[in-house]
Amino acid sequence: MLKSLELIFRRLVLQSLRRKNRTDKPQPPLMDLPPNPKILFLRHDKIGDAIITIPSIRILRHHFETAQIDVLLGSKNIAASSAVLHYINKIWEYTKKTFGTIKLLNNIRAEHYDVIIDCMDNPSTTSRLIIRLANAKYSVGLENTPGGFYTHSIPIPDKTTTHIVERTAKMLTVFGINPKPSELYLEYPIPLQYKNAAETAFGSKTNIRLGINIAAGWGKYWGRENFIKLIQQINSEEIEIIGFASKAFQHELIAISAATELISAPLTSNFDEFAALLSSSDVILTPDTSVVHLAAAWKIPCVVLYAGIVDNLMLWTPYRSPHRVLSTREQLLSVIHPEKVLEALNELTVDIKKQA
Repeated sequence: MLKSLELIFRRLVLQSLRRKNRTDKPQPPLMDLPPNPKILFLRHDKIGDAIITIPSIRILRHHFETAQIDVLLGSKNIAASSAVLHYINKIWEYTKKTFGTIKLLNNIRAEHYDVIIDCMDNPSTTSRLIIRLANAKYSVGLENTPGGFYTHSIPIPDKTTTHIVERTAKMLTVFGINPKPSELYLEYPIPLQYKNAAETAFGSKTNIRLGINIAAGWGKYWGRENFIKLIQQINSEEIEIIGFASKAFQHELIAISAATELISAPLTSNFDEFAALLSSSDVILTPDTSVVHLAAAWKIPCVVLYAGIVDNLMLWTPYRSPHRVLSTREQLLSVIHPEKVLEALNELTVDIKKQA
């Protein structure tokens, strides 16, 4: 019975998306909005994507101080919701469950949004379904075809030269807003209860603190031996090393700690708690884009390891923040040599010492 209902729902989705958009003509800038417009951001993907959207939400809030500005997050990034609370009236959560999605769509439609902004960098069936069924007056999204799906299409910027933060902020141009890069700073405030706990978690800081986020899943794991080789070459008299890992990688963290002077950070129960502990770092090593954007939000120097995406690295580097990127065309991070990582870390720590 449940499977049949899911199939019916999917057919309705496809039929809805096949319908032609309201108009084939490009729309003028959104200058005829009510004094207190209702605006919905669609950002139902990963934690890092939620973080890089904060500047756009913040700027729009400053432009429409009394507007109702809501955001749709997903089950993968709802954990970072505290970062947008200051600028948002309401947060919706998309869980991908059939009945939950039907209820969500009904609730969103009942809000009668004036504008829906699709922040997804690539075409999303879910976003388009929400836009179609929500019946908002205007919709905004990245699309090279004027008069395509959205009422207001934003030409897709060049991925090789435009950072993802700036790409997302292009959505604001339909409101007559053209922010400068200096206005697009990232932020991730730490809730007070976690900030206080983090200050005592590792004791007093006596040296430069290197925070190592060891993995973002098995496909983005540099490898136990690589971490051990790297840490054994770091001067422990000048740098203290804290290792961070999710529950799935705790055994790896324990093994690395046993072979080196790495200190294992406590396993956290939520993303804000993890972020609070990580924020005590002076320099960060990570393969995880969500941590990359956290580092940029705090202006903490960061060494980033990337595999398989070297052609469009501009998209995902720490925005306007000190960093070094080590990448490979291979799909495995493990081919990146520890000596290269050590060299990058040394370059950043030299700068930290100069500023001390």
